[in-house]
Amino acid sequence: MPKFFKGLTLCENFFFDVAKPILDRHFPALIYTAGLLGYGSDVLGFDDETSTDHMCGPRFYLFLREEDAALKPQIMQAFSEEFPYTYAGYSVNFSIPDPSDNGVRHAEYISEGPVSPLIFLYTVHEYLDGYLGRHDPENFTAVDWLAFSEHRLLALTAGKLFIDGLHLQDIRDQLRFYPNDVRLYLIASNWSLLAEEQAFVKRCAAVGDETGSALVCGRIAERLMRLAFLYCGQYAPYSKWFGTAFSRLRSTSGSKQQFKKPLQPQISQSGKPILCRLKNGWQTGTTHSGLPSLSMLRYNPISGAIFWSFTLIESRRPRRRRSPALPLRTRR
Repeated sequence: MPKFFKGLTLCENFFFDVAKPILDRHFPALIYTAGLLGYGSDVLGFDDETSTDHMCGPRFYLFLREEDAALKPQIMQAFSEEFPYTYAGYSVNFSIPDPSDNGVRHAEYISEGPVSPLIFLYTVHEYLDGYLGRHDPENFTAVDWLAFSEHRLLALTAGKLFIDGLHLQDIRDQLRFYPNDVRLYLIASNWSLLAEEQAFVKRCAAVGDETGSALVCGRIAERLMRLAFLYCGQYAPYSKWFGTAFSRLRSTSGSKQQFKKPLQPQISQSGKPILCRLKNGWQTGTTHSGLPSLSMLRYNPISGAIFWSFTLIESRRPRRRRSPALPLRTRR
């Protein structure tokens, strides 16, 4: 087992020490972008020794101009013939994709023959079309934003570009976070979903359904955690790293600690006051984000937050002039 290195550091060093000199020798006029983004715990910085069991090791993405796409086979041949068998103790060679396991590849140590590296070659549009289904963020509608996988948006904007001759970072910057109206819509939607279930923690317990009470309480806690990501302006990762990423959000540590309580057994008798403290615990975070703190919404914090978010959305819509052929409806 080689000494563990964080994947992003390993991949960046591998690119500059090994791959870039090969590109400079064989393709000196090539303009490209190279970096680590997309899938993988290493892209998010959450990787550890367990993460190295598959699809992990010395690797990177290489993005080419459309007019250079035909060079892909030549570039891969140069890498295959000139890459070392190992780098920093890690195998540079990988198994063929496993068709029964979504094309997963594993590190495979060899001592002779060509190397089959974990390198991905795309044009920028080709990669974005395959990963998001679109490559033109300047034309995304609100519906487009809501349809995208949040984790994929995170993965596209995380990691690091080692060299950026194609200005891929400009696109990543456009995808950095939801447009404000979409963000407000998601905030209002999460408060609305939370409001539908807040009374069920106690109601389930009242009829002896401890399991149901715990499940509802857990869902409410997750909604509040998702709201924290939205208030902080950060995408939430998928379930494996959701709690880890939450623990690193910019907010008071006391608020984060409160989330452990409703997820523990025997919460039905105390779940409601705990959730009340959780809802009020984000006052600092919402104030810093420019959104209303829950203490500002005196009478019904949840309904107030929903109303305020939708009001902001409506206030920012372009106003259409009312047609004179449509008279105002009057109350009777």
